[in-house]
Amino acid sequence: MKGPSPATAAVLRELAGFREFPRLAWHAPALARRPRGTGVPVLVLPGRSADDLSTAPLRTYLQLLGHAPRGWGLGINDGDFRRLVPAVAAHVGRLADRAARKIPLVGQSLGGSIAREVGRTHPDLVSRVITLGSPILTVQARRPLQCPLTVIYSEADQIVPPRWALADGDGAEVVRVTSTHLAMGFDPDVWAIVADRLALDEPSRARRR
Repeated sequence: MKGPSPATAAVLRELAGFREFPRLAWHAPALARRPRGTGVPVLVLPGRSADDLSTAPLRTYLQLLGHAPRGWGLGINDGDFRRLVPAVAAHVGRLADRAARKIPLVGQSLGGSIAREVGRTHPDLVSRVITLGSPILTVQARRPLQCPLTVIYSEADQIVPPRWALADGDGAEVVRVTSTHLAMGFDPDVWAIVADRLALDEPSRARRR
């Protein structure tokens, strides 16, 4: 009997990642001990064909830590890079104005690609970019990313393989996890990395650096 096609096998491996959801309960005590936030806004961007509902678990966790996470408020991510980059930049600008400080961006999959481009084109607005399984894309002449960049990727990712996700030329911190692509939004290891990196931008810690 023939086995599943390579495409079908890849989908099955991705779906298997959802069995990791119970790990959140197991790791909850350790996650609760990650560094606390002080109410600084964090913009969280969804992946392709997803909306703010997909980032709700991560945003809920960040809120419990004391951050002020925000969804991007643009509906489903349709992948229109040229339209979405300026739209997200405008949203970041409003958040930065209200907070009187630069804003960190966290993006899953294509949302991370958009976040990276916003950080590149608006260094005055973005304090940090964290990408979760995000392909490297750009719509204009590349310029150095001036804010810290953390690239989270996985060898198990069947949608954005590592060769598409690894940063090039932006001095990125590259962190490998074991999650599948679709499960990165609720993987406890990913949550811990995001929490730790956001803590580096908290005002009290930033003054001590």
